Amino acid sequence: MDEHEPDNLSSLPLELLLYIISFLPFESARLIPFVSTRCRSVWSQALVFAHIHNGSIEDVSHALSSFIHNFNEHDPSKNTRKMELHFDKSTFVSTIIAPHNVMHMNFFSNGSKNEKSYCWRIEIKDQIPRRVERSGFLVKTLCLDSVDSLTHEVVSSMVLDCSLLENLKICGCKGLTSLTIDSPTKLVHLSILDCPKMRYLDIRSPKLKTLHYQGFLPSIKIHEHFNLTNAIFNVRQGPRYALDIGPLLLIIKNSQSLALCRWMFEELIKPSISSSWTSFQFYKLHELRWIDNSMKQENINSLISFLKLCPSIERIFITSKHARTLKNLKLLKLEGSKREDDKNQLIVALQEIVNIDQPLLILF
Repeated sequence: MDEHEPDNLSSLPLELLLYIISFLPFESARLIPFVSTRCRSVWSQALVFAHIHNGSIEDVSHALSSFIHNFNEHDPSKNTRKMELHFDKSTFVSTIIAPHNVMHMNFFSNGSKNEKSYCWRIEIKDQIPRRVERSGFLVKTLCLDSVDSLTHEVVSSMVLDCSLLENLKICGCKGLTSLTIDSPTKLVHLSILDCPKMRYLDIRSPKLKTLHYQGFLPSIKIHEHFNLTNAIFNVRQGPRYALDIGPLLLIIKNSQSLALCRWMFEELIKPSISSSWTSFQFYKLHELRWIDNSMKQENINSLISFLKLCPSIERIFITSKHARTLKNLKLLKLEGSKREDDKNQLIVALQEIVNIDQPLLILF
């Protein structure tokens, strides 16, 4: 558009703009805030499906159920994607339906920072879904943020009917101490981030392939773990109590991709395999993401010790807050990979941490 031409779209009445937006696919409609300042405000109003004050906990369950089942991508009057429900005077939940069967639920509270501790059980029914109505919405990815002791049971009740749920993300649950997840058939990806009081995690999901955990390391039990191929443990702060690493080793042993903190290897894995798991190896591990806070020589030695347990390793990524130059590295030998791309990527990565004032011999 010519910048001197009048913005006829923004000058339309709000009701007419909302009606026009309701006909757009979400992928196109979400670009509306970039049109003009007024359109940014219109978009925020177009998203809101319900804005209820002074509700109760029971209202949350009923409102969410109605919101999901009344959604219809093809009906302009029923394809708005956001609901806000205020309850308990200081708490409200914001729910957004996104493309590709994704739903986000964020809980906000103005209460005390010292949240009440609670245990949480999430069960997903093993059943054939009810006949899918054209006006319904099937949740396959669910993102839960800041669920607390007041709202976790309502969420559990809602998730119970999400029989097609494949991807579950839980983050910022400050009072959560114990989490049990039971999904007999569908759950494939699970992420748990920044739940500082977590002490116990129990998972029963035979199809689970990806487990991403960030925070203080809890006691973890996965009943059927043989399909787990991608494990991410960003636990730089470690556990807050004595921890038996044996069950966790069994979980990650068959992983093909693993993200691991140096601390976790030095303090938990290495002592365990040195005493009772002397023949332990990560036979299937092809990709390693090594998380460290520096690249001191002793830290590099820990990485080398871990790599000796990985006979099939092909790719290594190092995440360090304070990367330093490897002053003494003279020889690097890469075995097992025949792809030129792998070799080139490794050389480029090494250029950032190797002292270029001395020769480095690279063998393939």
